[in-house]
Amino acid sequence: MDWNFVRDFFRARRVRRHVARHGERYDFHGQDVIVPLVAGVGPANALLRGKYERAEAAMILKHLPPDRPVIELGGSLGVISALIRSRLAPGTRHVVVEANPDILDICAKNAQRGSRAGDTDVVYAAYYPGGGDAVFLLGADVHSNTLEAGKGNGRRITVPAVTLERLLSRIGNPGNVTVVCDIEGAEAALFLEEHEMLDHVGMMIVELHPDAYGAWGTTEKALLSVARKRGLAEIDRMEDTVVLARQRAGKIAGNA
Repeated sequence: MDWNFVRDFFRARRVRRHVARHGERYDFHGQDVIVPLVAGVGPANALLRGKYERAEAAMILKHLPPDRPVIELGGSLGVISALIRSRLAPGTRHVVVEANPDILDICAKNAQRGSRAGDTDVVYAAYYPGGGDAVFLLGADVHSNTLEAGKGNGRRITVPAVTLERLLSRIGNPGNVTVVCDIEGAEAALFLEEHEMLDHVGMMIVELHPDAYGAWGTTEKALLSVARKRGLAEIDRMEDTVVLARQRAGKIAGNA
């Protein structure tokens, strides 16, 4: 028996039943989000089972400062974005970067749900320190997209590139920005090529992708060493999602 076929059958049936009763709306930690069927069964099934980006969500709920601007790299469907927005105080800026044009609209709808005008911006771009344009690979599902530099497989498209420096400038170069990042290995460039910009960051909640770092000529250990040198210490971890926070005078800045 093909157990993958059986698994996929029950996943699809679970999602179809939900859509028949409730439409394409799902609850994510108290937030009403939209996940269209065209995005695939996987995200909807994970939401129904409480497994959607479980570690990243847990770290956001536990650690995200409510009064600091957030730069989110890799907005995807905007589900995590909606959770972030719900934790931020009104008036606190939230910039979401997403490179897949096929899901940009749904990302914006979820990210800006409940947001005041001007509080949440969605930027069509890929994070890439080289600037200009970047070649982006669209994978088999919305959570397997990555930069070509990551040596992955998928449909290649050219998208605008954006740097952390430009994103910081967009929100007025405040200090103690929180960076939330899930970009399928391209986070390596953040540590390797824009490490000086990390001095503006008070906290990072990053999903690491150790298997991808060989293509960047680095390792998880080396990237975390860069973070420590810029004053960002690991304070928590769940699975591959790590929380880095700035330490000042013996205190974690996020808890001061």
